[in-house]
Amino acid sequence: MGSAEPSGSAADSEMAAVEHEIAATEAKIEELIEAEEQELDYRFTLANERTFLAWIRTALGLLAGGVAVHELVKPFRHHGVRSAVAMSCIVLAGVVALGAYGRWRHVQESMQRGDKLPRTLMVPILACGIAVIAVLAGIGLLLS
Repeated sequence: MGSAEPSGSAADSEMAAVEHEIAATEAKIEELIEAEEQELDYRFTLANERTFLAWIRTALGLLAGGVAVHELVKPFRHHGVRSAVAMSCIVLAGVVALGAYGRWRHVQESMQRGDKLPRTLMVPILACGIAVIAVLAGIGLLLS
C-alpha cells in the first residue's frame, strides 16, 4: 500500500508550508519596494548640491569683488563710499554663503520627508543686495 502520493495530512502540511513561504517572499518584496520608494533619488540630492555650489560661487564672486573694490579701485572723493561698496559686497557674500547652507539643508530635509520644497528668500536677498551695491557704486562715481 505504499502510494507515491502523500497522505492528506502530509499534503496539507506541505501546502501550508509552501503558502507560508510564498507569503513571506511577497512580504519581503513589498518591504523592498517600500524601501526603494522611500529612498531619495540621488539625482535630486545631486541637483540640490549643485544649487548649493552655485550659491557658494556667487558668494565667492561677491567676496572677491568686495576685496577688489577696496584694494584696486581708486578712492572716490568721499572717503567712505569706496569702503561702503566693498563692505556691502563682503557682507552680502557672507549672507549668501550662510543662506546657501540653510537652503541646502531645508531642501534636503523636505525631500527626505517627501514634502513640498520650501520657498527661498535667497533670490530677493541677492537682488536687493546687488541693487544696494549698484546704488552705492553709482553714488560714488557721481561724487568723484
